Amino acid sequence: MSSSEETTAASVASALFSSDDTSLAEGFRDKVAALHEFFDRDKDGFLNHSELRGLQLLTSGEEMNIPTYLMACKSIGCDPQQGISLDGLRLVYAAEGSNVEEDYLKVFPPKSEDSVKATDKEEEDDVLEVGEDGVDISA
Repeated sequence: MSSSEETTAASVASALFSSDDTSLAEGFRDKVAALHEFFDRDKDGFLNHSELRGLQLLTSGEEMNIPTYLMACKSIGCDPQQGISLDGLRLVYAAEGSNVEEDYLKVFPPKSEDSVKATDKEEEDDVLEVGEDGVDISA
């Protein structure tokens, strides 16, 4: 990617997501950052084809082929050899038809109260009460 393309993607993203005073913008940035970090398996700061494919498969169930990946990179000014930056993913989620909240919940489902209670109960079941003679008296 040329430096002008990177500058363009970064400047557009900066203009869109730089308002630090709104919790909505912060929530959006945090969720996109969490998704990017989760799928950036090699931790290079970019989503390559395989990593972006994983994001798409998990969130939409749709396969991402190489031509689609190349088109996505080109449309947001990212180098396909490097991958999609965090700012690039923010641009993707800012586009009409994208829903970062929905995707975030698919990747990071909230724990229900029932599952938390079940986990607490399982932990309680693991505790053994022992009497003076070393006999399990927890039953």
